[in-house]
Amino acid sequence: MELKLSEGRYVSSDKGLLESVSGREERLQRIMCRLAARRGAFLPMPDFGSRLHSLTSLKPSAREAAARQAVHEALAEEEGVEIISVKCA
Repeated sequence: MELKLSEGRYVSSDKGLLESVSGREERLQRIMCRLAARRGAFLPMPDFGSRLHSLTSLKPSAREAAARQAVHEALAEEEGVEIISVKCA
């Protein structure tokens, strides 16, 4: 079980207690954190995060392949996750 996050902040209940997530919601939260964090920005875990933030510096024709690589790299340690497709909008 992990503490619940919303927009980068911990979520508290009406009673002021921190809420938690588990199961599918916990996995989704972990995946979203890995994709949103900049790879290398968290010194204790240099492999945490993704390079998705760097896509805008690439030519549009190279972005989808780079995005696919960044997602695979970011989620490599996440067991039981299958990446079916990656699309750039």
